[in-house]
Amino acid sequence: MSTPAELLGETIAPHALGLAVNGVELEATTNDPEVWEGLRRYYAPWVTSVSLPAVRVRLIQGQVAPRGRFQDLVRSDGKRVKEAVQDLGDGRLILKRATGVVMGLWPGHAFAVGDLKTNLNQAINLLNACYAKIVLDRGYALLHASAVSRKGQAVVLAGTPGAGKSSAALHLIEAGFHFVSNDRVLARPHGDRVEAWGYPKQPRVNPGTLLGHRRLSALLTPDERTALEAMDRDRLWNLESKRDVDLDAIYGPGTMELCGEARALVLLCWRRDGSGFSMERLGAEAALERLAIFRKDLGAFDLDRAPTTSPTRAELDGYRALLEAVPVFEVTGRVDFRALVGTVTSLLAAA
Repeated sequence: MSTPAELLGETIAPHALGLAVNGVELEATTNDPEVWEGLRRYYAPWVTSVSLPAVRVRLIQGQVAPRGRFQDLVRSDGKRVKEAVQDLGDGRLILKRATGVVMGLWPGHAFAVGDLKTNLNQAINLLNACYAKIVLDRGYALLHASAVSRKGQAVVLAGTPGAGKSSAALHLIEAGFHFVSNDRVLARPHGDRVEAWGYPKQPRVNPGTLLGHRRLSALLTPDERTALEAMDRDRLWNLESKRDVDLDAIYGPGTMELCGEARALVLLCWRRDGSGFSMERLGAEAALERLAIFRKDLGAFDLDRAPTTSPTRAELDGYRALLEAVPVFEVTGRVDFRALVGTVTSLLAAA
């Protein structure tokens, strides 16, 4: 059975970075100063010194030749295969098909090898997956959702891909809310409250989202803005070309606040061709019937389960407990971000 040290050989990783997110401590080391500097800038609010990290992650800039048989993970949505896996005893290798980056996971250890300078986001995703796994093991449920907060009270926004979760969160930030998380939320009932934790990850949004915001549109070049404004509405909505948005740089330090008390889960079931705008509260069982809208797992990055799309019994129990503890609302009708801002503001005022 191979170990991380055997797979990486004697590769030296002298540049170290400690991270502390919601009390979870990680240590990242890399052999490349450019990768280290990129991570230091990205994780600036959470950089600290750590003595006993829960997970140590080695990030190696260099070429890698994958060995052994990798099995492609076919996606349920029919889109292109992103990853292939190879299980090795108590560990797992993950091959990113598009970039050739190889990642490895063992209890307490992880690594990534490849062109990480070009694909820094994959190093970030590995670190965040390690963070999320620790939190999940504490009894949290993972939601495919964004979240915002005001005075420590959070509203979680879920919806099918393309529903506008990121755009909705950014409209709320424009209205004075704090950012909790863009695409993943960790939540659990705790006493008489529901805790909501975010990922230490900047929003990654498409050009259409940037164009729809006064301040964020400044991130587009004049030529990009002209080209996007000339597109028809449907093509612009579906255009995929994600880029990071540094919220603290745009809205000021402290805009990112990765924890809050969840006061509502809002399911965005609206449509661009819908009419009107309405919101209805759902009971826990009705909300559970819509589990596919907001359920998420770590896939290949969870060593305690096979990379499958089927929820375990324990996961279902966790979601049921969560839905019984936090009010769930379903929004239908036409996509209307202004109306949503008013609705979310009212939800928190009434909480």
